[in-house]
Amino acid sequence: ANLLKTHSENHTTATTTMPKAEKGTPKDIANRMKAKGLQKLKFYCQMCHKQCRDENGFKCHLTSDSHLRQMKIFRDNAPGIMDDFSAEFEKGYVETLRRRHGTQRMNANNVYQEVIQDKHHVHMNSTKWTTLTDFVQYLGKKGICVVEETERGWYVTYIERDPTLLARQEAQRRKAEADQREE
Repeated sequence: ANLLKTHSENHTTATTTMPKAEKGTPKDIANRMKAKGLQKLKFYCQMCHKQCRDENGFKCHLTSDSHLRQMKIFRDNAPGIMDDFSAEFEKGYVETLRRRHGTQRMNANNVYQEVIQDKHHVHMNSTKWTTLTDFVQYLGKKGICVVEETERGWYVTYIERDPTLLARQEAQRRKAEADQREE
């Protein structure tokens, strides 16, 4: 008889599953929110890149050592950090507008909704702009977009400045004109 038995021969595994949270309870709601990904903006700390599920979690985060360290860094260089967040937000917005819509006239809020679909986007409340209107007007003043206000909201049209793309479009236009003259 073999007296040495391996651990796995003697060990039987019994799988027990945790009971699911009852539907409608705060735990169930929190679990569903977590599974969904994006959560309420008001419980997000941009400096720490930390999303909290509720007010209590956010309150605990605000008193944590890691948050207090980040806030000390922010306090020491607030304008620079704010400018970095603003530049990152602007880059994300303009890239979304340019890549998805090109030079097509778009509702500014619709483009913003596309930007915030990315779970890791920079939140507007951590930038120098307090509203989307302020940001859109900034894009117009800077010459990045043509901006117009209508009764249905603000509209933006990206101004293409890529020389290779502009040259390609000009060549296509000339070719189309030449083809038209030949007919």
